[in-house]
Amino acid sequence: MNAVVALCHFCESHGPSSVFCTQTLRDSKIDEQLFNFDGNKVCSACNSIGLSLGMLSRDEESNANFLSTQTPVITEVVSLVKQAAVRSLSCEVSSNKDGGFVFFGDSARGHVLSHTFQIRDSQARGFYKLFAIVIVMKDKMFLLNIQPFLSENLTKISTILKNYALDTYKAEQSKCSERAQRLTSGQPNTQAPRSLAELTGETNIYAELHTHFTWILWAGARCLSESLTLGSPTVPPFIGRDTEEGFSLVQMDKEGWLLNKYGLDNDDDEFYSLRKCKEILRSDFVAVCYCVIVGLQVILRGPSSKTIILMKSLRKLLPESMHTLIRSDSQRYVPPTECKLLSVVPEVAVPQPCSTIFRVDFISNDDLVSVKWTGEMPTKYPDLLTKVIKAVDEKLFTDFVLYKHLKVLVEEWKNKILCTKKVTSSQDLAKLKKILGIQQHDQMLVNYWSNWL
Repeated sequence: MNAVVALCHFCESHGPSSVFCTQTLRDSKIDEQLFNFDGNKVCSACNSIGLSLGMLSRDEESNANFLSTQTPVITEVVSLVKQAAVRSLSCEVSSNKDGGFVFFGDSARGHVLSHTFQIRDSQARGFYKLFAIVIVMKDKMFLLNIQPFLSENLTKISTILKNYALDTYKAEQSKCSERAQRLTSGQPNTQAPRSLAELTGETNIYAELHTHFTWILWAGARCLSESLTLGSPTVPPFIGRDTEEGFSLVQMDKEGWLLNKYGLDNDDDEFYSLRKCKEILRSDFVAVCYCVIVGLQVILRGPSSKTIILMKSLRKLLPESMHTLIRSDSQRYVPPTECKLLSVVPEVAVPQPCSTIFRVDFISNDDLVSVKWTGEMPTKYPDLLTKVIKAVDEKLFTDFVLYKHLKVLVEEWKNKILCTKKVTSSQDLAKLKKILGIQQHDQMLVNYWSNWL
């Protein structure tokens, strides 16, 4: 992951600053990078491993070097991290100062995810010292997409540091109560600020932080580039056939889809393409995509060999966790409260089309269909639908590239909505929506996905 992870603190003598940074270097001469510092002398609290030392880990597979130093080794990054430290420990502090998360920044000065927390210090003002772990990078959407992953792991790191410091604090208070001494004398503490190693009692605390920060950078790059699973991985849903006796499971393929008797045993991305849907539905293609992503029920009525093409193509417009709302080859009609994308055989009776039900009936073996829907398309499409249409029409995309691109678009919106669900204040929600680019014409999609994610 092309980012910088930095531990920052608020020094009572020198103010906010970063004390330990980890970044990814590729094709760089590490030896030359380590000795380019000419910084001023700092106090014990602002010092970590020294200005001319570094900790290095290397990933042989990707040929990436993960280097931890007291100050960023790339000159252009120094000012970005310094500004992130100042803002995260002063003006951009979360209402929850002990474990809060804040996102801020811009394209010029970098985007920052900041995690602020307090650790015990018997010699500090208020017996607490304020720290922050910041992640600085240029790619705004990548940072927001992996925010659940980062939040979980940064919380674990801060918890480790707080537990270490709490043990040290208790041991010091058992020997001599600094609180009682201050109340008795009426004088503030005049001792010099202490380093993180002294506060936690762990002499190798920076080596431990190097391990944690390196793993975050290494694993964060794989959240999107390899598995395309952002946040917590979802388990593929089990989809069954409705029978007269009830609901029974049938044989599944590797992605949780029905194996059928027409030879469609695997999910051939080139075959199950939205471009095939467009060929079949023609001018109604955009409308059916709209209904799928905003939660209007779509009924596909016809032989299994025909409906399965549309089913496997249209499901790519939804996150995997919402595939439980899909029923294939049902022997009865399923209401919209239980199913949003439904395929039935021609003998099954289904409701008449209306503004909330979109019907596609196959009327011949030549992919000729009858499309019925009484609803109207909005004047401005949801952002996801606009990007889907553009991707389908992009001639430079192969069907396989189109499939991967659509998955990224869906995951992007999934994580936008997961972010909004964590905000309770209406004012904060409005600000977050503005940052994420969620506008009024996206609201139907947001309402639908929020109920099922």
